[in-house]
Amino acid sequence: MATPTTPARPAVPAPAGPSAIKPHLVRLSGSGAELDAGVVERGLERAGGTGEAADGPTRHVVAVHTGSSADLSWRADGRPRRERFHRGQALVNPAGWAARPRWEQDAELMLVALDPAWLEQLATEADRPGRLELAPRFHLTDPFLGMLVERLVAEYEGPQPADPLYAQSMLQALAAHLIRTAATRGPALPEREGGLTPKRLNRVVDHMNGCLDGRLSLNELAAVAGVSPSHFTRAFRASTGQSPHQYLVRLRLERARRALLTTDTPIAAIAQLCGFADQSHLTRTMRLHIGLTPAGLRAGRDH
Repeated sequence: MATPTTPARPAVPAPAGPSAIKPHLVRLSGSGAELDAGVVERGLERAGGTGEAADGPTRHVVAVHTGSSADLSWRADGRPRRERFHRGQALVNPAGWAARPRWEQDAELMLVALDPAWLEQLATEADRPGRLELAPRFHLTDPFLGMLVERLVAEYEGPQPADPLYAQSMLQALAAHLIRTAATRGPALPEREGGLTPKRLNRVVDHMNGCLDGRLSLNELAAVAGVSPSHFTRAFRASTGQSPHQYLVRLRLERARRALLTTDTPIAAIAQLCGFADQSHLTRTMRLHIGLTPAGLRAGRDH
């Protein structure tokens, strides 16, 4: 079974420091407090040490092993366990569940911590009312889970600032996957049908168009639509066939295309006005989506 690959490190990595998820880890990169309901990090856990509280973590923690193979010992149901973890294998440590994990070799990990109240709210909004409990999962092979964690970590290791809408959408997708696969009770979550009403959708699209040069969050767009963030993502996709982030990129590209064809504004300025980090970011995105660079598109108008 395929496992996720490790994303390339940034040219200038963030300074190492204490982890916001597990204080005894060394943080190599991460989101800090940028995400409303979670924290994303790449961290290094030294062999033999454990700084976990006696009553377990305060948030649900997902960790994906991304370094050289290493052995992990932990306790489950009062019994000691030990397995060898390879790149891409994961664990799910629910809030309040004290497993006392201990790596026997240094382990590099990609980690996501989720607020339990937020996860419970998502489950309730998706027709799973009542108290949500996650089952602890250790030595787990789940390529989709690994891919979601990897993309979240990579978003905070790139040369440009992280896109909050993309990151929050990925965090929500990860939460939904956990609810589906690690919930201790109830059937799989049903898909909620139906999209935004035309009036709500128009409000959201108008807001996007008015903020193309800035940073938009999922919570902000959901508030404009007048629905919860978890329902907004599903409803927006049902209405448009695209995620909010994909739709926003399309709007930004269309504004950039019009400016390139109808004005002589420098490409770097157009990139900034359309919400791209810089000219190279616009170039990469335009080449990916329409097969042309900004310079090539502008040159073609004169022929």
